[in-house]
Amino acid sequence: MQIKYFRKSLLALALPIILWSGSLKADAPRVVSDIAPIHSLVSMVMDGLGEAQLLIPQNASPHDYAMRPSEAKALQEADLVIYLGHDMTPWLEPLFETVAASADALDLSEVEGVLKLPYRDGPIFDDHTGHDEHEEEAHADHEEEGHDDHHHHGDSDPHMWLDPDNAVIWLNAIASRLGRIDSTNADRYIANAKSAIQQIKHTAHKIEDQLASIQGNRFLVYHDAYQYFENHFGITAAGSISQTDASKPSPKRLRQLKNLFEDSQIDCVLSEPQFSSKLIDSVFAGYKPYIGSVDPVGIDLKLGSTLYLKLLENIAVGIAQCVNH
Repeated sequence: MQIKYFRKSLLALALPIILWSGSLKADAPRVVSDIAPIHSLVSMVMDGLGEAQLLIPQNASPHDYAMRPSEAKALQEADLVIYLGHDMTPWLEPLFETVAASADALDLSEVEGVLKLPYRDGPIFDDHTGHDEHEEEAHADHEEEGHDDHHHHGDSDPHMWLDPDNAVIWLNAIASRLGRIDSTNADRYIANAKSAIQQIKHTAHKIEDQLASIQGNRFLVYHDAYQYFENHFGITAAGSISQTDASKPSPKRLRQLKNLFEDSQIDCVLSEPQFSSKLIDSVFAGYKPYIGSVDPVGIDLKLGSTLYLKLLENIAVGIAQCVNH
């Protein structure tokens, strides 16, 4: 009888704790983030308090994504949507007046202090060939592509997450907004953000040391997604096969890149797992460059708080290996 009574007493004590813990989890803000790197930053801030939902799958293009019913439902039920703004997902903002009308929205591209870089026109970024006609050809190339990125997507290169300084600013903004919605845990969000900032700064310092020896080396990227990474770490791609939105390159653009290979000492081309390497093989087959791989969003990385740090590290490794092959 005493043992039976003791078990009942333990259950009576444990039940309120279980219910209290469950209510805390249920009360955590329902947060939706647009792409995996942003989801990772949100996960760092929400660590131990709740889990954000990813809106756009890691292997999908965010520029023109068509949502599934489950993702539309997540937007409809969200307390907070954290996203990169019109330049990355032009289809998302109109939904704040319909599907996500009840959600608070945090546009990270508009957070004070965030670095926003303009688009780079043309396929060649650092013209060391001495050919004055490149600027004129770049303009003609832009016309031949049949559309204007600035008109279609906006004025800023949207790949802002690849600058660690932007990520640091965003962590504080995310913690502040979550604390406003969930004031009970405001201090915890701030503490998590501070911890994440230290991790990012430590990783960035490691990458700076890793890439110091390749500053000045030239390489091509598949599409122009790495400008913020290059700017932060003091390296520069010579050009890109595709534009910032990864649209199909024109024949003129490809001819310019072939000319660049003929005139310059470049033998490193970085592909991406999202795209077939057949285009690279066909364009540069006669030059036999070393083909490496980088990924700006982390499509093969485990979703969650560790993704962002691993993403930066993988890009650094991919560039260094390609240049130093």
